[in-house]
Amino acid sequence: MKSFVVAGILLASVNSFAQSFLILQNGVTLTTDKMGFVYDFGHFHLHYKVTTNGGNYFIEDKKLSTINENGLLFEKPNTKIERVKGKGLNYLIDGNNHLVVVDALGFSYEYDKDDKVFKKAMAFGGNYFLVKPEDRKPLVELYTINQKGNYFKLAIPGLNPADITVAAGSYFQTKAGVTHTVSKDGFVFAKPEIRVGTIAKAGGNFFVDSNNLLYTVSEEGILALPVLPTNLRVASLQRLGANFMIDAEGRIFTVDQTGKIFERSSTHDLRGARILFNR
Repeated sequence: MKSFVVAGILLASVNSFAQSFLILQNGVTLTTDKMGFVYDFGHFHLHYKVTTNGGNYFIEDKKLSTINENGLLFEKPNTKIERVKGKGLNYLIDGNNHLVVVDALGFSYEYDKDDKVFKKAMAFGGNYFLVKPEDRKPLVELYTINQKGNYFKLAIPGLNPADITVAAGSYFQTKAGVTHTVSKDGFVFAKPEIRVGTIAKAGGNFFVDSNNLLYTVSEEGILALPVLPTNLRVASLQRLGANFMIDAEGRIFTVDQTGKIFERSSTHDLRGARILFNR
């Protein structure tokens, strides 16, 4: 039974994170900030050269670029990452089992002292990951990452990390159907009072459940059913990002740090956006 749980976590982790940026077919790169505004600062990147992306970073030609909470993009040519074993919205684990974290200001940090722990990471959420330290034991450990670039191992009363079946953005679900959120400070909050269906589509700070309801998660870990913009039709959403979603007509809707949703405008045809999921 436990092997099925592990397999379920890994399956649910696929295609569950995306960017606070969009790379269009013509190379134009747009960014979003935590208030949900969309910017064109004149950046140009070839989407087919981007090998790995998270929520506030991407890797192009083995070089790291980061996006801060204000939507500013920073290229870091001296930070080379050869291979990625796992990733989330604000972190990755590289081929040397080092943890690389990007903070809210766009700075990156590399941690190597716990490489034996990172090597055993088994599932990756937006700002957290799960570790199975002993192959022969059912124990699973939960690590969270805050916006300052720090990581912590958490032991939460009443939560067995082995029971997590859906690992996605800044939230997860357990086999009991309880949704938990993870705040910007790395704290975890259970939401048993909110009856959420199974997560069907996962963005960074929002998701759509099996009842076709759109939930958002604030920076403080508040789970809510927000008021939807007039033009937003949940069924028509096609591409999901760290804090944005694009529908079939190319309209973009963003989720701010408080969990509110806004429709934003762009002079670009966003139907040509290359949302580079888990490459």
